[in-house]
Amino acid sequence: MRNKYLIKSKRDTIDGYAFIAPSLIIIGLFVLVPAIRLVYLSFFDANIMGKIVFSGLDNYASLFSSRDFFRSFMVTLRFMVMVVGLQTLIAFIGALIVQGSRKASSAIRTIFFIPVIISFVVVGYLWQGLYNHDYGLINALITAMHGKRQGFLNNPSQALYALTITCIWKSWPYFMMIFIAGLNEVPKELYESAEIDGASSLRKLWSVTVPMLRRTILFILLITTMDSVVKVFTPVFVMTSGGPRGSTDLLVHYAWRMAFRFGDVGYASSIMVTVFLFLMVVGTVQIKVGERNER
Repeated sequence: MRNKYLIKSKRDTIDGYAFIAPSLIIIGLFVLVPAIRLVYLSFFDANIMGKIVFSGLDNYASLFSSRDFFRSFMVTLRFMVMVVGLQTLIAFIGALIVQGSRKASSAIRTIFFIPVIISFVVVGYLWQGLYNHDYGLINALITAMHGKRQGFLNNPSQALYALTITCIWKSWPYFMMIFIAGLNEVPKELYESAEIDGASSLRKLWSVTVPMLRRTILFILLITTMDSVVKVFTPVFVMTSGGPRGSTDLLVHYAWRMAFRFGDVGYASSIMVTVFLFLMVVGTVQIKVGERNER
């Protein structure tokens, strides 16, 4: 009897590995292998033509003494703070509104979710047209109200904010859906108890809703942070190409520029390794703060 149980257990184990094997192979080939290659190249003087010469920490020494890198890092940091803060807040408020509108919630969710399923290339060109100085809809509305036309993507002081608005518009409905799922899991008994105690709507939000959504908020903050640093190459490339005057030259675009315009693959690899370490530090801090608040 015991032998039959062991045989069945082994078969179940083999079946389990067989089911996850395709995913593991894909992750290994398209995530782990490139990541290892990236770290490897960061220690070499490598160019796009195939030349590879070991250089030790020279790329990192050049990186941390480069004004362009620190300028790009600060641009990325500003962009990350704006996107993470505003996108999380907008998604949370949107979830509360949709959740409170039971009759129209399905239609509203569908309409709000449309930007998420549109390609970022299409979104980039769409907003590039909206921001256009001469014929863009936004400037047309401004002039209709007797205002002055704005440069937006052509203005170094406005371009990063314009890019931020575009990225938030594209992604916030996805995180709103995650918040809605979290709100559905909050026990109604907690709200009923709070009402009996005479708690106002704002008090219930702060004392019941927010604490019950701590894990959801932490998850969204982690994902939004990674997205705002890593998954922004397409809108930058399509809308601004890092300009004007480097005002939107985020780290991922800076790394691409160094690799494919200047051919310095080793230096570009060191940039992305630094980005990965930066995200690890930020993510660890977010997790530690989230765990401390749960105690």
